[in-house]
Amino acid sequence: MKRFIIVLLAVLWLVLPSPASAIDGFPGSTWGDLHWESPHPGENDVVLSGWVRQGIGWKRWEIGGDMSLTLDTYATVRYYADTHGFDWFNYFGPGGGVSLDLSAPHGPSVSAGAEYIHQMNFRSSTERPYAALYLNWYHWWDLHEKDYPGATWGDLRWEVPTNGGNDNLILEGWVKQGIVLKRWETGSTTYFIDPYVRVRYKYDSLGQNWNNYIGPGAGIALEIEKPDGPLVSFGAEYGWERDWKSGNDVNRIEVYMRWYAWWDLKKK
Repeated sequence: MKRFIIVLLAVLWLVLPSPASAIDGFPGSTWGDLHWESPHPGENDVVLSGWVRQGIGWKRWEIGGDMSLTLDTYATVRYYADTHGFDWFNYFGPGGGVSLDLSAPHGPSVSAGAEYIHQMNFRSSTERPYAALYLNWYHWWDLHEKDYPGATWGDLRWEVPTNGGNDNLILEGWVKQGIVLKRWETGSTTYFIDPYVRVRYKYDSLGQNWNNYIGPGAGIALEIEKPDGPLVSFGAEYGWERDWKSGNDVNRIEVYMRWYAWWDLKKK
């Protein structure tokens, strides 16, 4: 099964048609999170994580209304670093994959695919290459005239290490609901102050304690949005985390900056 996933990715990358005129686009995106956290129990930490992805959109299908489906191959880089130097929190992982992406102007955005990531843990100088099948989604809403914005994100993936080890089925995500206290605009940029409540969750089939929790929380953020990106958020959040494998509780304060941007290198 491991070899099958890797061979499938390689074959799709090589055999898809290559004339530039037949390509729908060159979509790319990046997401990142930089935050200081103070857990109890535990020690303070500064964490940087994120990814960059550049793809080729080979074919697009309009499937009714404003929804479309795109076949996309991509290269990606994932990164994670923290000041504690935990091995599992300090890595760099280039990779590639293929996905089928569903998009609509008012959501949801859904992506299903397969990818290979060559994760290199730079604290221990070890490697953890793996293949994965995944389904992830993002959706957003407003309960009343841009005053009550909400969103949800989730990722379900099956990871199979290619250098030995146990495969793992992982589900994680969050649901967030906010209320806008103040909104203003400068040119094409919109700013708003947004207190919110959020629930986070994560589960894995290996039963690792740090990967099995549910936690409500609340925070406040300054959100900065532009029609063509980027989206930037500065905020602070308090969360309570219940680790259901160990039964332990963790209370956590975070001060953060998060960003998301997207582009298409093909001129429309």
